[in-house]
Amino acid sequence: IALVAGLAVMLTSNGHAADSTSNGMANNNAASNNMANAKLAINKNGVKVWTYQTPDNPAFSYRATTILNTSLTSAAAVILDTKSLTQWVPYVSSAEVLDRDPDNGTFVLHMELDFPFPLQDRDLVVRGKITQAADGTVIIKNTAISDKRVPVRPNVVRLTEYAGDWSLKPLAANKVEVSTTGFGNPGGLIPVSVANRFVQQQPYQMLGRMKNYVKNARYQNAKLDFIRDPYAKK
Repeated sequence: IALVAGLAVMLTSNGHAADSTSNGMANNNAASNNMANAKLAINKNGVKVWTYQTPDNPAFSYRATTILNTSLTSAAAVILDTKSLTQWVPYVSSAEVLDRDPDNGTFVLHMELDFPFPLQDRDLVVRGKITQAADGTVIIKNTAISDKRVPVRPNVVRLTEYAGDWSLKPLAANKVEVSTTGFGNPGGLIPVSVANRFVQQQPYQMLGRMKNYVKNARYQNAKLDFIRDPYAKK
């Protein structure tokens, strides 16, 4: 089962409802090109968060990184444990896998985000794909989609623009660089100042919690046949 924890932190907005998924993808591609102008917004407790803007969006996108003192398999196990997502990702209230194809590394996930009053709650459906590079880096790419299996609920804003990814790069036997980036439009009306505060604090809090949560025995002892750890003992 795959998990898209980074969705909870990509709540940047220009204060207007989403127009189309294609626009969101275009904005995400533009954001990638603007990383050269990224500002290091947070650098503490082993977590770094960079923020950057695109020409057509006044709110920030982000890239966040940290180092986990654990194996690649353990790091992947945390992200793939959908049932525990609510325990370490701020504002995520539920996550349900709608379908998955282990052979192709694809999945569809429905997530609900519990926002503080007076903001409306959000939800979204995401299609993701897990791949592994030759150097062992695990990559999870995600895109918001429409899915008739999940009707839009009253008083809940459906997110239709989101694109992002996770990267788990093994550096040594028990050292993994974790990176997460993305762009999203939460729709509805969220002040840019509030959205920008979220985009800095949310990834910082999330990766900080992940550093502790991965120490759980069920992740330290996890076995994932589809993850190849180049530093695992033979």
